[in-house]
Amino acid sequence: MHIYFHQIKCSWLYTLEQMKGCDSTVLTEDSVKMAVHFCLPYLASLGIQSLVQQGTRQGKTAHKLMDALKDTDVLHWKHSLSELIEISLAQTTSIWRMYGKSTMALQQAQLLLHMSSLEPVNYGVEQNNTEAFAVALCHLAELHAEQGLYAAVSDILQHLKDQFPAHTQHAKLWMLCDQKIQFQRHMIEGQYNLAEQLVPSISALNKTEGLYRKVQVLKVLHRTTEAYSILQRLQVHCEKTKCTEMIIRVMLSTAELHWESSGFSTALPLLFQALALARQHHLQSLASETLLHLTFTQLMLGVPEQALLVLHEAIEPVLAHGALVDKGRALLLAARCQMAVAGFRPNRQGQTDLHVVVSAVDMLNEAAVYFSKLNCKEHLREVHYLQAQLYHSLGQTSQRNKSAMLFRLLDQDLQSPALPLSMRL
Repeated sequence: MHIYFHQIKCSWLYTLEQMKGCDSTVLTEDSVKMAVHFCLPYLASLGIQSLVQQGTRQGKTAHKLMDALKDTDVLHWKHSLSELIEISLAQTTSIWRMYGKSTMALQQAQLLLHMSSLEPVNYGVEQNNTEAFAVALCHLAELHAEQGLYAAVSDILQHLKDQFPAHTQHAKLWMLCDQKIQFQRHMIEGQYNLAEQLVPSISALNKTEGLYRKVQVLKVLHRTTEAYSILQRLQVHCEKTKCTEMIIRVMLSTAELHWESSGFSTALPLLFQALALARQHHLQSLASETLLHLTFTQLMLGVPEQALLVLHEAIEPVLAHGALVDKGRALLLAARCQMAVAGFRPNRQGQTDLHVVVSAVDMLNEAAVYFSKLNCKEHLREVHYLQAQLYHSLGQTSQRNKSAMLFRLLDQDLQSPALPLSMRL
């Protein structure tokens, strides 16, 4: 009984730690040792999982956290603690996603669902209605959305709604997931008015997420002053709560605001700080995103050779684990860097390396596939604009005319002038 209350006390201490910045790690470690000593596997496992959660905030490497979870899995299987097996798999899914390993996250989520499907069904008893199951399905929905598989996303969310009706305990998980996916899709498709309408409902579920998405809308609407004010508030809040991922995202958004005023050199310190923080906490996806921002900034500062070196470090993990929109942006950026390094200028045939032009065309073609799948018309318009220039330099008139026609159709459809290439990544 003493161990039980000690574990509860440590759980409360961890909750307080998130608010006030104190450290309950040592106390949790002591409780785990006591639980193991008194042969209480359930409490020992909960303690280890709590330590793993704390480790993600402290910048522990993925392999150390996975080793700790592996130890708990031995306890789970040995004592048939099926509930804790589910929690461990859901936690592993979340860790892989946080560290930017989407393939591993997908595998762990599917493993949890597969295990749940193997359990015997007791008629009249609700199956797969645990928090771990909800978390895994939300991750699956987001992972499918990142790849533009919106039909599958709809099926997953419908299953979540059936399993966790709006009035039940874990419904908030899929509600926030659904709103975030819708918001991101509207932003990618350029439907900013629809995205803006979702901000209040996201804020009601999670104030921090709501504020961050409000900034995204304000940026594309060029309401820079309002966006900057919110980012300052977010920065202070996230530093207090030690939300490293959001701190990095705030830094990236602030750098983007500097771009709008052509302050590319002033964006560099922010980006280097964000990159150091992402690497310190082993957040690969955010590190790659920061490297893309650094590449774009250096390209705009007129050092495309350096930009291309930075991009080479980022592009492999983006293509392996990134969302479709990030893959498209990385390839578009790579093509622009290659064109700049080669000294490409429109209407100047024979002045650039043929192999560079062909390579840039291939990259743009691949980027167009990704953007088309997402119906990302603004980026597609940019791709076709550059394609037309490159095909012209190659003397491929029919391909040039096709790209020019696609650019013209998108330009008319969007009914808004294309942003200068120096204004967006």
